[in-house]
Amino acid sequence: MEKFNEDKRSEDTNRFLRLLMKHEKRVYAFILSMVSNSNDADDIMQEVTTVMWKKFPNYKETMNFSSWAMTIAKYQVLSFYKKNKNRKVRFSSGLLELLEQDYCNAEPVDERTELLEVCLKELKTQDKDIIRLRYEDNLTLKSIGAKISKSTRATHYALARIHKLLMNCVRRKMAGQNEL
Repeated sequence: MEKFNEDKRSEDTNRFLRLLMKHEKRVYAFILSMVSNSNDADDIMQEVTTVMWKKFPNYKETMNFSSWAMTIAKYQVLSFYKKNKNRKVRFSSGLLELLEQDYCNAEPVDERTELLEVCLKELKTQDKDIIRLRYEDNLTLKSIGAKISKSTRATHYALARIHKLLMNCVRRKMAGQNEL
């Protein structure tokens, strides 16, 4: 019985972490838009994550995780402003409700990110290398050009071509999903 409970807890932990990782950027962006100070937003995000974890046993699979998390974030932002009454920028709870609805109804960035990852895998090896050098290794166009034996200008054009390929790929895949 104890082994079963451990497996269940581990499964719940993994499920929570997967959902949190999928929606964390969106929740953080919502918080940051409310407090406009990254240090405050970081603190509030920690509180939101703690509250979400404590309330996760009550979370049902049929619920929209993003909406659930945004609601918790909204209340944590309100709590932050109650504790910090000396802050100049304050929002009414009605405005927070409207902003929460906007964030919940907005097209998920995560979906585009997932599609971008699929499109990246479809690139030719040389194009993948250029993307990796630019965005993982943070190299300049000049440095990339030296590594792939091309001029800075040619490297710029190659990167622009790859960006266009990726953008078109994501758009095609999103259109295909909407047709289903």
